[in-house]
Amino acid sequence: MAAKKSYAVIGLGQFGTSVVEELINLGMDVIAIDSDEAAVRKISTILNTAFVADATDEEALKEIGIQDVDTAIIAFGENERAMILTTVILKQMGVKRIIVRVDNDYYAPIMSKLGAYEVVSPQKDAGSSLANRLGAYDYKDFFKLDSKYSVVSIVVNEGFVPVSLATLKPKEKYGVNVVLIVRDGVGSVPGGNSKIIPGDKVFVVGNSKEINSFRVGINGKKGA
Repeated sequence: MAAKKSYAVIGLGQFGTSVVEELINLGMDVIAIDSDEAAVRKISTILNTAFVADATDEEALKEIGIQDVDTAIIAFGENERAMILTTVILKQMGVKRIIVRVDNDYYAPIMSKLGAYEVVSPQKDAGSSLANRLGAYDYKDFFKLDSKYSVVSIVVNEGFVPVSLATLKPKEKYGVNVVLIVRDGVGSVPGGNSKIIPGDKVFVVGNSKEINSFRVGINGKKGA
């Protein structure tokens, strides 16, 4: 007999709660997570493994045991920045299957690029999302997350000296998160030992000032 599948549902709004309830009805092993204590307390009446936690806190997710589930469902599609960072963290942790709910089909392509196995959207008839090109020559794909944060891809110029992310320290020095590196048409979620080399297409999350600072740091001011 096949082993019973395990699931984590992150975000306990109406959508996430309905997923939890259905999985319980199907007899599955479920972990439920939300930063809202009231939402967790409510679901705890039918599920013992419900936790209050920030889904963008990797250590908190590890303590809960998210890395051991077969499938994680990110159910808070209205918070795009947290949705992206949580997807990246789960991918780095080795979660086999990540399903992401998006409230706007505009974000579906980037979630797929970041490693989502499946993207679920309520907007069934929406057209294809298009990337917006910014003014700098080395800015390529552009996805607006909210009034402050964006995901931008930057093409690394030929004069760049290869360096690891651990040495570059993009978060500490520039305030950005490097969430994807595309090399020769193949994308990968980077770790600290991953290197950036000339020709890479690097996806970063941050505000406009932070992203531009990172771009200048790796490519110089030429593309401004």
